[in-house]
Amino acid sequence: MSTAPPTLPFPLPPLDGLLLRRRADALEALALAGWGPFAIPISLDVERRRLLNIDLADPDAAWNVDGELVAVAHVEADRAGRVTLVEVTAAVPVPPEQLAAAWLPGAGEPRLSGGADARQWVWGPESGSSAAVAGEPVRLWVCTERAYGDRLWAVASVVRRG
Repeated sequence: MSTAPPTLPFPLPPLDGLLLRRRADALEALALAGWGPFAIPISLDVERRRLLNIDLADPDAAWNVDGELVAVAHVEADRAGRVTLVEVTAAVPVPPEQLAAAWLPGAGEPRLSGGADARQWVWGPESGSSAAVAGEPVRLWVCTERAYGDRLWAVASVVRRG
């Protein structure tokens, strides 16, 4: 029986290579996985911008296939400069459980909500997950929306204790 993480349509560094790292180190981890810096392609139309959530956040990294923008990643850091949030949006669907298996092995069952038009999966303290990075609890939120072809929209974040 293989314990290799599932194959995703684009490589993602492990969460512990992104979260609670310096912003520059997280971006370097994405670059080492093959992601390039994000630059708005001249061919990027309004529909594709919305599909990739580019209007909601400025991406830091891009995954291109044959010159086509397939996925973008955005990181946010706290006041100390450590990354506390990683957002990945892709123009392709990725089964949420597959992403969770890659980023949060053994995270357990998600908290699931929504309906056929929009669903969300949450792995984190609220779902009973004990996933952590550097001893800090982590939440993975994944959303699919029928209107956008069930493309991947995922946010992994550190859960700060009150």
